[in-house]
Amino acid sequence: MRVVDETNTEAKRGAIIAAAIQCLARKGVAKTSISDICKEAGMRSGHLYYYFENKDALLISILLYQQELALELIEHMLEGAGDIVSQIFDVHVKAEERRMALGLTPIMRMELECYLSRLKDDSLIGTGTMEHLLNAIRKAAQQGIREGRLPEDLEVDAFTSAVALIWQGLAHSRLSPRFDLEENRRAVRLLMEPWLAPRSHLSLS
Repeated sequence: MRVVDETNTEAKRGAIIAAAIQCLARKGVAKTSISDICKEAGMRSGHLYYYFENKDALLISILLYQQELALELIEHMLEGAGDIVSQIFDVHVKAEERRMALGLTPIMRMELECYLSRLKDDSLIGTGTMEHLLNAIRKAAQQGIREGRLPEDLEVDAFTSAVALIWQGLAHSRLSPRFDLEENRRAVRLLMEPWLAPRSHLSLS
């Protein structure tokens, strides 16, 4: 009976994803072919198909991978002492640094999302990207409430959606050549500080 080496499999998948990112950076999502990726990775197409069923499966894996780069940061984002708004903002900054180090630019991520939006079954994409991200924010918020760092009457689902939307807005803002990190930090503070006050003091209508 053949024993599957999971460590080697993950290493191979990681190498293919890295090669694909290089190709996407040069040619864009639509114009990058499996042949391009195989050439970059130094393997035959039959070998690549052992790890990924097709191009869409590989692109979905890239989209999920870039999301995973932020999940650990999100899970621990409220564990530090001090300014909670800065901790939330810094998750975006640190996650972006991790993505950019691998060549996963904001434009490439948007291209991936647009390209894959044509799939009829979007459950593969939605489950790994938005739902995992929302769940991580939700767990961090719940932990923050238990430990007294967030208001005990915080509406967790609304807070979760607000944080996710702010991060998405920051990612889109980075497409502008006039993107100013500190100006965006100030904007995030204006948006987030009301969530840190008791809900009874706010009108959510």
